[in-house]
Amino acid sequence: MIDSHCHTFYSKHATGTVDELVRASIAAGVTVLTITDHAPFPVDSDNRLLESELEQYFADIDSVRQTYRGQITILRGLELDYMPGTDNFNRELLARYPMDFVIGSIHYVEVPDEPMVKVWELSRLASPAFLDRYFANLEALLDSGLVDAVGHADTLLRGVPEDILIRRFEPLLELLARSGIAFELNASGLRKSSLDSVTGMEVLGLWTYPSRELLGQMIARDVPFTIGSDAHNPRDAGAGIADMLATLRPQGLLQRISYYEQRRRIDVALDTLVSPSNP
Repeated sequence: MIDSHCHTFYSKHATGTVDELVRASIAAGVTVLTITDHAPFPVDSDNRLLESELEQYFADIDSVRQTYRGQITILRGLELDYMPGTDNFNRELLARYPMDFVIGSIHYVEVPDEPMVKVWELSRLASPAFLDRYFANLEALLDSGLVDAVGHADTLLRGVPEDILIRRFEPLLELLARSGIAFELNASGLRKSSLDSVTGMEVLGLWTYPSRELLGQMIARDVPFTIGSDAHNPRDAGAGIADMLATLRPQGLLQRISYYEQRRRIDVALDTLVSPSNP
């Protein structure tokens, strides 16, 4: 099992030490784990690594690589936030630390004449003004050359109808394919709430993302895919990955999953990965 997206206490809104996350991942059957705490960013320093913590963060990862050698492959990563005007900040940050994998995600979107929108504010996600800015920012992220994969770009499905998201995403598919950037299959969509389209209330237990239809369009363009639990607690290590693959594989939607080592993509045939019927 490959898990290329997970967090520790370094992200501030997550819990568990690096060692606790690794032990939980081994227990969950994960064999390739990339730790990807939220990178320092000029916005919202309360929910991410501080620059002063980066040395210790990577030292902790290097330590568990030695401790659990032979039991699990552990890789160094970061989840980078992206907003227009932050390219130089992010590029300088990445130049200082060698790592295996960089996810680029959009969590914050500036909308004219409104407070900044956060992607977990579900009732605000269907606004045309927000969607205009979100997908403009996503296009800029794909053009930036900063990242190996784009993280949970379809998390908007928690509050946006699928047909609207697909219509907005389709103009970016060729750019995504040309860029070589992987699209993340983020398993946290199986655990998070979404807006009920009738009541407007948040509900649990619905498959929100990834979009199967959008996934098919990406596969037709040979877009690579990574996969991650997006765990923010050791108890969620590896969560949802096997279930997601078990659902997508019979539909013929996936042939391989990728992970990154020293920023180089490694493809793994899907029939070698764990599933509930193939433990």
